[in-house]
Amino acid sequence: MLNNFFYSYNELMHTFKKTIIYLFCLINLSYLVITFLPNINKVNLPIINPVSSATVLASKSSNTVMTDLEVSEEDYKEYNILLLGLDARKGDDRPRCDAIHIFSFSPATDYLRITSIPRGTRIELANVSTQSAYLANNCHLNGIENTINKIEKISDLEIDAYITVGFSQVLGILRSMNLPTSSTLQYLRNRRYGIGDYQRSHNQANFLKDMILSYFWQFYKLPVNFREFIFNTIDGNLDFSTANYLIEAFARKKIYLSSDNIILISKPERSKYVKEIHLEVENEEFTLGQNDEEYKTYQIEMETYLNNLIKTIENDVISGHKNRAYTKLKIPFNQKLWLQIDNEEVRDEIHYRLVEVYVNCVEDVEKSKYILEEYKNELKLFNKTKYLQKAEDLGKSG
Repeated sequence: MLNNFFYSYNELMHTFKKTIIYLFCLINLSYLVITFLPNINKVNLPIINPVSSATVLASKSSNTVMTDLEVSEEDYKEYNILLLGLDARKGDDRPRCDAIHIFSFSPATDYLRITSIPRGTRIELANVSTQSAYLANNCHLNGIENTINKIEKISDLEIDAYITVGFSQVLGILRSMNLPTSSTLQYLRNRRYGIGDYQRSHNQANFLKDMILSYFWQFYKLPVNFREFIFNTIDGNLDFSTANYLIEAFARKKIYLSSDNIILISKPERSKYVKEIHLEVENEEFTLGQNDEEYKTYQIEMETYLNNLIKTIENDVISGHKNRAYTKLKIPFNQKLWLQIDNEEVRDEIHYRLVEVYVNCVEDVEKSKYILEEYKNELKLFNKTKYLQKAEDLGKSG
């Protein structure tokens, strides 16, 4: 229970916000455009199992940093973890890989490499015009597994595992840590440069590096069980035991203490015109106010879309067409579209109603219980007692 980790709810929320900042960095939330997370079948790539010492590392107190004397021969393996930012419209299950970065780290070394590949990197695509034959589109046309093969050829690295993230998660995490959503995202996806994707890709890598240097230690000090709770919100095929093993090793080597320990690389090559640009949220160039008419229209359209979807699902369930209802709901629900609504009251109500119709239309009883338990855990974390009681009642009625 989280209450065992923290003395009070306020202290929990303070720590949680710091943790979320590092998580945002870790999963490359910085890479996304304003699109939505699709439901993707995870590719069963071969992943290196953590060495036997990983279990020992994970069981130790997170406030204890291991010494170099405890590095085993197996620790010399270099792990390449691919981070993909996915670009998909609401309800779309064929995303584009809009951001591509590889974290390379060996527990026996004193540095981390981040290899970045611009989304517009040209490749050969069968039956596709040259203008559209680039890496991001391959993800949309041929899937993640095929795209990983191409990424390996471009980077000369063998991918051990991957994780993905979508726009809804970006908004939710930025909001929870009180960062300006619009200006941060505008910086990360800004293409107003003569070299376009090359500069944007490097900006994202700089943001990752800055977040690691600033917030890794706060994240590391959290209990291992709480790390796992956060990790379970990420999509991909990287298992927690491997991730936690690498986190422990990263802390042991104190890589986060110096910018010289984090090396940024661009593939297939880095443009000589790339500049060192870092996020400054007060910079007017990156300010995109919530009074913007396009932004207001987008909020109204999203709210209308979700309300109409809920009504459609409710009608399908009443008429006995649960399978049809689930098919319509599955992708938007997995995209967590409610997180894109800024008004907290509206967002919470729509979130509850989506969970309610999901539980009512899914035929798999165990899956229904899992979704409901995850929802209740989130409500407890954010102390939303009003909806927690509703969720408890929903579980009893089910």
